[in-house]
Amino acid sequence: MNTSKIQYLESIRSNTAYPVYRGFIGTIALIGYLLAGAYVLLALIAGLGMMANSFMSGLGILLLGGVGAALVFFLAKFFKEAAQILVDIGDSIAEANSRTHTGQ
Repeated sequence: MNTSKIQYLESIRSNTAYPVYRGFIGTIALIGYLLAGAYVLLALIAGLGMMANSFMSGLGILLLGGVGAALVFFLAKFFKEAAQILVDIGDSIAEANSRTHTGQ
């Protein structure tokens, strides 16, 4: 992405008309990241605990837990970016309409 696009996005994100929504997006994403961390931690504990009884079952729990945690992490990241795109569109439209309305 070229620097003018990055600068424009930084500009509309710092001067957003929807600061509460942007904050909510960040909070929900943080919760998703924490859930992914908890999921991998629980999978690690359960997998290592199961290995005492059955190595293959424990390994399966570790692998599935790791894959599940990665999936939760990337879904949280994806939906955060998707929500940011929507609010960027809203801010861009509001900015363009304000320029048209004021004659700038």
